[in-house]
Parts: sequence; structure tokens; C-alpha cells
Amino acid sequence: MSSSTPDRPADSPAAAPGPEEAPPLPRITEKQARRINAPVQGMIISMAVLLLLVLPFVWLQPRPDAEPYRADVDVAQEAGYVEDQSPFPPAVPEPGEDWTANYARWNNGAAEGVPYWEIGYVTPRGSFVGLVQTSLANPTWLAQQTETIPATASVEAGGVPWDVHVREATDEQKPLTVYTGEVDGSTVVLKGDASGAELDHLAAAVVEDLTGAPAPTTATATTTTEERP
Repeated sequence: MSSSTPDRPADSPAAAPGPEEAPPLPRITEKQARRINAPVQGMIISMAVLLLLVLPFVWLQPRPDAEPYRADVDVAQEAGYVEDQSPFPPAVPEPGEDWTANYARWNNGAAEGVPYWEIGYVTPRGSFVGLVQTSLANPTWLAQQTETIPATASVEAGGVPWDVHVREATDEQKPLTVYTGEVDGSTVVLKGDASGAELDHLAAAVVEDLTGAPAPTTATATTTTEERP
């Protein structure tokens, strides 16, 4: 007895892999595009409105000039405020109308242990000179005031000898000239980037104020190791 089996269809060959199909690009409607662009447009409009509000204020600001800032401090008035607490009469020099004081203040010496009076001057040439005065100076305090720059010259201004300390300009530091002298019981330090002639002028004004003697119109310098600026 024989049985017949149905014929099986032949196995079809596997389909060869084709190239990957790129995903379809999303399509957005015009309404959706407007909705996406709305935040960007709003930001641009906000920036434009902000600029329109700020620019008038910028245009109305005064233009800075080349002159340094010159305050108008009444040195005599400030000295009057500290006379009662100062153990020495505060200096109130009068170097001239072209000189302006941008500060005048009393330091009670809480940090250094030496109370002192100080004034900051802008010279006619736009340089700066700081005046520091005390009757209780000590070597440590004086070294701090001169920034440990050794004295390299001496000068006579107002009939008083002054030691001159000079630091030349470097990449790290600005030039500095310091005068130190004893005037009527006070140690006076003058320091800044002013010229020697301007320092001489202020030194003579300090002597005139503290001693009451008219200051000579000229100053004589004696150099010890190098020329004074």
C-alpha cells in the first residue's frame, strides 16, 4: 500500500538586504512654523526695544576728558575736626590754587600703632603727592611709609633737609619718589609720582605752615648716590 505525499513548494531564496531607507522628513504646516519661530522673533523684538531705551542714556552721558579727577576738599576744615585728638598741629600747607586736595583725613593708628594725619594732592601737572605727618614716628612705621626704599639723595626745601627715596619704574611697579623730613617736631613724608620740582614746592609749603616762616623760593639739592628726579 503506497501513500502519496503532497509536493512541497521549493524554498524561495532569501531576499537580499537592500540599502537602508532614509526616514521621511517631517512636514510641518505653515501654522506650526509660525508657532516655532514666535519665541525667536519675540526675543529679537525685546532686544531692539531694550536698545532703544538704553541708547539715549548712553548718548546723554558726559564724555570723559583727559584731566584727572580733582576733588575739592577743604583741608583747613578737615584739620579743624581732628585738632582735639591729634598730639601735634595738623599741617595745612597752601601750595597754590593749581593744587587740589582729593582727601584729608586722620588715622588713629589702630593698625600701625602710630597716629597720623594725611592729605592727598593732585599737582598742576596731574601727578599725585601724598602727605603723611606724625610726631610719634618709629623706624618700622617710617620703613612702611617709604616702602623700604633706601634714601639715595638729600634735598633742602623750605630751609629743612629732606631725605629722598627713589624707586624706578618696572614691569611690576610704578615709579615712586619719597621725601622724609623733620619739621618742627613732626616727621613728614611726601610721596608720589610728581616731579622733584613739585615735591620741593610742597615741602616748602609744609615748612612754611608748620613753622610760620616764609619758605624760600628755591630749593637746593645734594645728591649722595644718584641724581634726584
